Amino acid sequence: MIKLRKNKIRQSSRVQLKTTQKIYMSLGILISFVASSFLYMSAENAGQRQEVWVTSKKIAAGQVIDNSNIELIRVDLGRLQANYLSSNLEIIGKTALEPLSSGTILRPELIGKMSTLRNVALRISNGHLPPSLQMNDWVDIWFSDPIALTSTLIIPRTAVVWIDEVDSNFGGVTTVVVAVPETNVPQLVKSARSDGIDLVHREN
Repeated sequence: MIKLRKNKIRQSSRVQLKTTQKIYMSLGILISFVASSFLYMSAENAGQRQEVWVTSKKIAAGQVIDNSNIELIRVDLGRLQANYLSSNLEIIGKTALEPLSSGTILRPELIGKMSTLRNVALRISNGHLPPSLQMNDWVDIWFSDPIALTSTLIIPRTAVVWIDEVDSNFGGVTTVVVAVPETNVPQLVKSARSDGIDLVHREN
């Protein structure tokens, strides 16, 4: 009787061991299948990525697009890919229509064949421009008439193309280059001669 019980226990243990082995094998196959599916989906997604043009450095409004300021990157834009400029589109030689920060994925409305903007250099007295002003910032250009004692917004939302180091000394003057529509150039040049120009920082 004792031997019979021992044999039954051994047989039961073997059955449990085989059952456990089958469970582990099934789990292993399942994990392998899931991992393979994940790798396949990743490969599929990688194949769907599109090469698009992106800025590699800051580009001022009115500046010409060339190989030194753009590059191609591969990204997955999904349904939005039609909104951006892909690698099969020629954009070298076109012009930035507004300030572009580094890393901007280019859209058709950001560049054009020819810009109507003109760069105008202004000498702004200390205290008449924001001390934190930088390239590609937006400003409103105001003119203060010393005779009529009035201030007028002459050109709103103007892009800063270039700025010298701001001279914070008393009586200092800083050179700022702004991109303005061609039709506004005469008025701006005339106003600048009176030393009544103020640049007011704006967010966009």
